[in-house]
Amino acid sequence: MNTDAQTAQSDLAFLRSLVEAGDESWRPFGEGYLAAGLIYGAQMLMHAAQLPGWLPQAGAPALIIGLGPTLVFFAALSWIIARHKTAGPGGISGGGAIAKSIGAVFAVAGLSNLVLVAVIGSVAWREHSFAIWLIYPCAVFILQGAAWLVAFVLRRRTWHGLVALGWFGTAIAMGLSIETAPLFILFAGLGLFACMALPGAVLLGLSRKAT
Repeated sequence: MNTDAQTAQSDLAFLRSLVEAGDESWRPFGEGYLAAGLIYGAQMLMHAAQLPGWLPQAGAPALIIGLGPTLVFFAALSWIIARHKTAGPGGISGGGAIAKSIGAVFAVAGLSNLVLVAVIGSVAWREHSFAIWLIYPCAVFILQGAAWLVAFVLRRRTWHGLVALGWFGTAIAMGLSIETAPLFILFAGLGLFACMALPGAVLLGLSRKAT
């Protein structure tokens, strides 16, 4: 009985820490999310410029458009991590249960992307179908929506739920427009700016106000 009571008290303490956690712990995440939204949103703009031939669709320039943003993002992410690595409550090493719990969800979502690449990429390669490969970014958007839904369930903040719905809605729109490249790129770009860059900026602003 004593063990059960202690377990219940620990669970209640954990749930209370989720509810009472401040916004200052979100600063590194907000910076990374904002950077990712801007970088990959810009990539969608470059892909859109490729359609009418304003930017090259082949050769080294096209390769830079395809791989460059990821290299830029990892460089930015490394800088963000290094800057916050030894920080206090607002840094990566702090933040309490809420930061650790939701951070773990987003980390799992990120790692799941590798499995999606292996599964969807192998099928697309075998079937020689670019349309199948385009299911991958749709699935990534769904995973992001799921992570934000977890954040909403834990923190009960309406805007977290709206971001989750934004990711889900964008994924559906992208899925319906897979055969229409301009629409697919448009939806992807809007989703990255509205559901990633904007929430990242909001989280960054909230964390600054809390410190």
